[in-house]
Amino acid sequence: MNLKFLSALLFSIGILDSSYLLYEHYLLLFSLPYCPVNSCEIPELPFPSFILPLFGLLWFLAGASLFYLRIRNSLLRLWQISGVVGALSLFTYSVLISYFCPYCYLAHACGLILVLISLKLT
Repeated sequence: MNLKFLSALLFSIGILDSSYLLYEHYLLLFSLPYCPVNSCEIPELPFPSFILPLFGLLWFLAGASLFYLRIRNSLLRLWQISGVVGALSLFTYSVLISYFCPYCYLAHACGLILVLISLKLT
């Protein structure tokens, strides 16, 4: 499979996933905790719950811009590092608090694969 096609697919999935999570937050009128999966038991977060999907959406949009504008400099490196650190720390945090959300894990997986693709193509 072509890496550029795969990256476009993963960016699309990440943007849609993050947008959906952000939409669900606003649909539930800022209720804490919120979760689009009814079986999720989310403990109270130490920050507003819309922050994570918003950061995810901005990260995917920034990555798509950097990737398709062929910007190969320190901004791309910062994007790569923030993606790896963000996905791994959020995954670890979710395991520690016993929160297993397929939507969040989908975004983490897409992000990590996109970082690997960007490293391969640069």
